[in-house]
This record gives sequence, structure tokens and C-alpha cells, in this order.
Amino acid sequence: MRVLIVDDHPLTRDGVRAGLADGRTTVLQAGDTASAFRSLDHDRPHVLIADLRLGDEDGVEFIQKVVQGFPAVRILVVSQASMSEVVRAIRSGAHGYVSKSAPTAELQRAVAAVVQGPVVPPELAVQLVTEFQQRPGLTPREREVLRALARGYDNREIGCELEISVRTVNRHLESIRDKLGTRRRSELIRIARAHHTG
Repeated sequence: MRVLIVDDHPLTRDGVRAGLADGRTTVLQAGDTASAFRSLDHDRPHVLIADLRLGDEDGVEFIQKVVQGFPAVRILVVSQASMSEVVRAIRSGAHGYVSKSAPTAELQRAVAAVVQGPVVPPELAVQLVTEFQQRPGLTPREREVLRALARGYDNREIGCELEISVRTVNRHLESIRDKLGTRRRSELIRIARAHHTG
């Protein structure tokens, strides 16, 4: 597996690299976003580890550009940024988060896990649930759609379960996305599971 670390602090990059050195992982480094994009284009890493406080560019904007240009790469935020900043990063396309103060073993687990799916630690789940509760309320039918989505149903299966057309499912999902402020299906699932959509 190839992992690219993007952080403007050499000591941080070296520490993360040392923590991931296991003989099976190729660890690449970039101290700025321009170097990061060159590495993304040339080395094609599987996982991008990014701080949100980069010297030459806003970390969230950087993530948005990576998502647009390199949609296959899995993005793990490793930062001391506030939870509100981390939520912005998740909404922009990042797949997970680990605090810079986390033990090395937690970082190792997160890197392995983010290849398979989202990495949402408890403190991030709490923030997502809080934001969920502050959003305009969902209708009973929208909650049913969201519950089915949380169970892993695709749109056709949701339609069969609720006895509605796929077009109607799509309409409900569009409304849910507007109310929850996210376009990403994976984040809808995370919010639904954290909140139990009850």
C-alpha cells in the first residue's frame, strides 16, 4: 500500500512515517500542496494523510481539489483542528479522521480501515449528531428512507421496502441531503447510524 503524508511540519511527517513503517507500506511525503499533487499524479497513493492546517493552502480546499482530481484516493485527516473544521473536511470528501495526539496504534488501525470504509471516532460522531439535531426536521417518510439507507439498501431496495418508486426514493434523498447539508451518501449513512434516525 502507498500512503502519502501531507503536512508542512517535517517532524510530524517523520513521526507519521515512522509509525507506518511496517515493510508492507510505502510512505511518501509532501510538505506543501504543490508537492502533494505531483506525488498524487506520479505515485498514485492509495491513502492520503492530510493536516487541515497547511502553510500554503486551506486544508479543506485542498481536500476538495483532491476529491475532484483523484477520486480513487482515500483521504484520512490527521490534525489538531477543531471538530467543526474536521466536519467541514468530511463534508468535502475526506473519509476519516484521527487526532494528531492519538497513539501510533490508532493511526495504524485508521489507515488500514479507511481503505475499506469511513473512519469516524466517537468525538466526530458526536459532532455529526449535534449538527444533525440542529438541521430542519425530516418527515416520517424521509426518516424511513434514511433508516433503510443505514441498513445498506440501495435505492431500488428502498423503493421495494417502502413500496414507492425509485424516482420517489431519489426525491426523498435529495430532500434529506438538503436538510442535512451533505451530498455524500456515505455521510448520510454515518449520520443515520449515529443518530438511529428515530
